[in-house]
Amino acid sequence: MILFTCLKRILSILLVACLLVACSTTIEVNNNSNNPETRLSGTIIVWQSFSRSELTESLISQYREIFDEYIGRFTQLYPQVKIITKFIEEEKLVAELERELEKGLGPDLIYTRSIYILPLIRAKALLPLKEDALDLLQFRSEALDQFLYQNKIYGVPLDLSTQVLCYNKNRVKEPPKTLSELINQARAGYSVGMLSSFSDAFWGTQIFGGQLLDDQGRVILDQGLGWVKWMEWLKNARNEPNFILNEDSLILQNAFIEERLPYHVCWSDKIPFLRESLGANKFGIALLPGEENGQAAPPLLVNGFLFSSASSNNQTKISLRFAQFLANTQQQTALAAQLRSFIPANREALIDLRLFPLQGILQKQTLSVTAFSLDETKKINAVRKYGRDLYKRVMAGAISPEQAASQLTQTVNTQFKTP
Repeated sequence: MILFTCLKRILSILLVACLLVACSTTIEVNNNSNNPETRLSGTIIVWQSFSRSELTESLISQYREIFDEYIGRFTQLYPQVKIITKFIEEEKLVAELERELEKGLGPDLIYTRSIYILPLIRAKALLPLKEDALDLLQFRSEALDQFLYQNKIYGVPLDLSTQVLCYNKNRVKEPPKTLSELINQARAGYSVGMLSSFSDAFWGTQIFGGQLLDDQGRVILDQGLGWVKWMEWLKNARNEPNFILNEDSLILQNAFIEERLPYHVCWSDKIPFLRESLGANKFGIALLPGEENGQAAPPLLVNGFLFSSASSNNQTKISLRFAQFLANTQQQTALAAQLRSFIPANREALIDLRLFPLQGILQKQTLSVTAFSLDETKKINAVRKYGRDLYKRVMAGAISPEQAASQLTQTVNTQFKTP
């Protein structure tokens, strides 16, 4: 009996000890100082760059409010993190960042367009990401291509921009689906405004079966008649009394806002400004018109986060975690719902067309675009340089579209030694 009692006490002591150990282990796991989620702490500075033509005081206020909301969501997950934001005109971005870096200052994270990546690399202002830092499969390939340079990832793509057909819903009953319908509406008195330059007016080339580069990166503008037919169409359209081609985007933008142009081929990143200026009830967008067997393919630009070379390891870690947060499917879908011009770079972020028709149109337009990689930048810049002059000569009647296509193709391929 005494032996049984002793054994019972020993077992009770062991049981209590085990429970204490178990409780102690659970607390240690929940409060483990080695857990990276609980160790994330510090302050980062985020610069957000926008073109001066896209911003008004009310839009800046709206962007701040929305961005602060997502900062709040992030800092709920990481309470020891503080994020400071600053808006900056993108035209001043490179110069101001260089000045700040010389003083050992500047941002940790930069939201801007991918076209600024190469100038910032030359300024030694950026840090490339490690290969395993991101789940690359979550991004649309054409978005990722604009952040990949010489096999290094230089940022996190967040959103896309492209061209669409903006129109005044008070003036237009049904936007055109084809180029023929667009011409007919112009003849009926509905004025159309289009930017007239090689790059801004390239979107109709694919409608006629043309493309700029082949799979080997060779310029093939002289193969087929795609660009030739498109240039002929533009020259004929220019002769229509209500069809306006102009190189100055501000002239067309102001004419649209002042309701002198029912139609305006606009860039999607200008939508918030145009919508606010014209009036939300009047502003509408549609897909760029095509033809029965061909779709328009406007250029694609990508915006995202870049990482400053001046940041500490801890600040870079926080910046990367914040960028990953805004790039995930849930936040991308929410941003698209809140920001009417936001086109997600995340391939899994889907928009309900019934609830968000404007955003749905933008996303649909990006399914047919002309996109290039960051590695092709030098070649594309050469195409634009020579194309700009040849486009003007074609429109002036000084050279035929066939001659221009042949000259552009031979000049660029010779320069880059592509047979």
